[in-house]
Amino acid sequence: MESTRPAITLGDILYSSSSQALVSEKNWLRLVRSLAERDSAALHALYERTHRPVFTLILRLTGNRETAEELTLDLFDDLWRGSARYDASGTVLGWIMNQARSRAIDWLRLEQPAPANGEALKLDTQTRQLRAALNVLSPEERAALEIAFLFELTYVEVATRLKQTLGAIKARLRSALHKLRQAPLEPNRCAQSELVCAHAIGALPASEIAATAAHVASCQHCSLEWDSLRALVSSFVAWPTDLLRPAASLRERLARIAPPAADAALAQSRWSALEWEHVAPGIFCKLLATDTEKHLVSMLVRLVPGGTYPPHSHAGVEELHLLEGELWIGERKLHPGDYNRAEPGTSDHRVWSETGCTCVLVTSTRDALH
Repeated sequence: MESTRPAITLGDILYSSSSQALVSEKNWLRLVRSLAERDSAALHALYERTHRPVFTLILRLTGNRETAEELTLDLFDDLWRGSARYDASGTVLGWIMNQARSRAIDWLRLEQPAPANGEALKLDTQTRQLRAALNVLSPEERAALEIAFLFELTYVEVATRLKQTLGAIKARLRSALHKLRQAPLEPNRCAQSELVCAHAIGALPASEIAATAAHVASCQHCSLEWDSLRALVSSFVAWPTDLLRPAASLRERLARIAPPAADAALAQSRWSALEWEHVAPGIFCKLLATDTEKHLVSMLVRLVPGGTYPPHSHAGVEELHLLEGELWIGERKLHPGDYNRAEPGTSDHRVWSETGCTCVLVTSTRDALH
């Protein structure tokens, strides 16, 4: 009598490939419950974990940066005020992403969608222009700028990651910003010029922010440079990447709603350490939360161009929010901002991306892979 080989599950693949300690869904639940006790550290920790996929999804749907930032802030304001009630049937990340989608759709229905289409075209044009501008940077300049801005790291952390000197990183950040401004790189008129550039993209260590800001206010050259750099950095919302970053002022506005406790900064630094992991050919994941009791996982999934996700049967509800690129699920083609829900017992026989894509995926770790 032949033995039947047990099906390989999604959990088998994810957890055998992961080299990082798993983040428990219970950790996320504690943050949600702490909000009811007016714990501002919990709000800021949730913000650090979710604001970039939330902002990216809303921006993909509305096509308007200012609107996306306002709706993102409104969502976390409601969390703080207790207006949003947690639905414990899924995961915290899935709950927050669904709220983000609902807010964007409500805005589209109520706030004259025609201008939003114009804003979407404007953003698309800005993205293409920025993509072309980035091509003028040297590989070293682009790497330093991308890591500092997109990963929200200080120049000190960038230097550590790239194994380069602090002076080299500061110089490359300044050079990259001047090239993107299409302005010649002049000799430093002020010894603080490189720090001003780092400050403009949010790459200063916390201990240097106050002194640099005071210097900007007192130095005419650095004040002019600061103003021009702020306009440039505001265009980085169109950076050609899958996870966008809202303006730094959004975090400051959230702090006015709920002043962060001392350990909120610690939560931020710990969360930013998550890395993409190569779990299967052409597939990269960030495991954001694992619920071992309900057998659920919340994760970011990235497919390379031409990449495929294995055919699979759903052991539970699967929810997918597409953030970037295009994704085929069977005969349905998803675009950035689209949503897909699969019910337990159903199967996806072909999932692939011609362009490459990134999505938020909440699904069962017991999904059977074929």
